[in-house]
Amino acid sequence: MRPTIDEQLTGASRLLRLAEADPEIAPGVAGLVRNARRLVEQAGTAWSAALPFLRKDNARVAALLGVDEPGTTGLAETARRNEELREELSRRIRALPPGPERAAIGSYLRSRVDADPT
Repeated sequence: MRPTIDEQLTGASRLLRLAEADPEIAPGVAGLVRNARRLVEQAGTAWSAALPFLRKDNARVAALLGVDEPGTTGLAETARRNEELREELSRRIRALPPGPERAAIGSYLRSRVDADPT
């Protein structure tokens, strides 16, 4: 479907950049526009990385849980599945005694914090 979300975010950023550069705009308003542009650009970066990250994360969590991961297509479905898998992982880690399985889940959780683009 056109325009894509990436195209819409890029267009919004371009329009904000034009407004930001307008010599007739008050300095305070220019600062607000600049901050809005930065937020739109950050959202664009996070959006582009979210789906591949979540798919990979779903596969990792499913492997930790020992369940099949059939895969998902859209971002909303993939994010929903990620929440389900992570809830199950939270239940699992609370029930585990100290040991290699618990350590593997802890290692995953620490690495996920560093890798999450959202």
